[in-house]
Amino acid sequence: MSVFAQKILVSGASPDNQNRNVVLRDYVTEGFAQLPQVAQALATPLEFAAKRASELQPDVVVCFGSCMPDDAEYARLRRYCTQAGVPMVFWLHDDPYEFDYNYKIRDVADIVFSNDRWCAEHYAHPFARHLPLAASQQAHWRPVSTVKGISIFFCGVAFANRKRLLGDLRKTLQSYDAMILGDGWPSELAFCSNRRLPNDQLSDHYARSWVTLNMGRDFNYANDRFKLEPSTPGPRTFEAAMAGTTQAFFVESLEITDYYQPNSEILLYNSAVEFAHLMEQVLNDQPRCMRIAEAAQQRTIAEHTYKSRAQRILDTVDEWRVSGH
Repeated sequence: MSVFAQKILVSGASPDNQNRNVVLRDYVTEGFAQLPQVAQALATPLEFAAKRASELQPDVVVCFGSCMPDDAEYARLRRYCTQAGVPMVFWLHDDPYEFDYNYKIRDVADIVFSNDRWCAEHYAHPFARHLPLAASQQAHWRPVSTVKGISIFFCGVAFANRKRLLGDLRKTLQSYDAMILGDGWPSELAFCSNRRLPNDQLSDHYARSWVTLNMGRDFNYANDRFKLEPSTPGPRTFEAAMAGTTQAFFVESLEITDYYQPNSEILLYNSAVEFAHLMEQVLNDQPRCMRIAEAAQQRTIAEHTYKSRAQRILDTVDEWRVSGH
């Protein structure tokens, strides 16, 4: 484990004018800043990363985000890291949907982290590792409360697989007056509303919901080489748990059980019949629903914050250094 006061530079992996997830970079920086061995953690857009590096003189550079955009250029930052003897770490957050673009960092990165476990197995890089996204306790935590006005909640983009699933769950969702928000929902799913929520309101809605649906997506930008299926749950899994809701997770990969215990920390289903049965159980047993939400929140605080992920990055940097790099 690193014991000396380190300075960490957290850069975007793509320019901010094409970065839809700048807020996640702030969470990563916050995670590093919370570690006792880190003296300073600074977030910067990729456009200014080389300049910020020369000013800060960091011990570790972390490029976080997506490397897909054409104008994601790393030569100047790589030059600084080489001259200063500083590891250049990439943490990519859109695998497997952009997996085919990882060739752009293959000869640039000293260490690569993929948000998806199955993708990490397919990287042609000697120091490729898996690192899921996480939650920010500062941004996403809400008190677990019995004051809840929403029975079943979801907010997200209407990808094709989600539309099919909600069509299958329609009867149960309508019977409990579910609140489904987001973007792109068709008129035939009349119980859905095309309304987006900012991050703070999203956590507020999670906290007000007895049950939050957890559904993956099947929309790929560049995943033709191996056609990889996602295995690791996305960041909203951890954000919703931090906000104090019980999640009903549609099972496409059992990796979810590495993060939350079925039945006591999360609910799993893979059919409309199972979902209806689960909702009948937990929505008529609010104390049990509360226990699941509380347990999931405590597990998230203990294991699934950006502080925990930042520690994992620094531990891997130590491993990389010991290996002779």
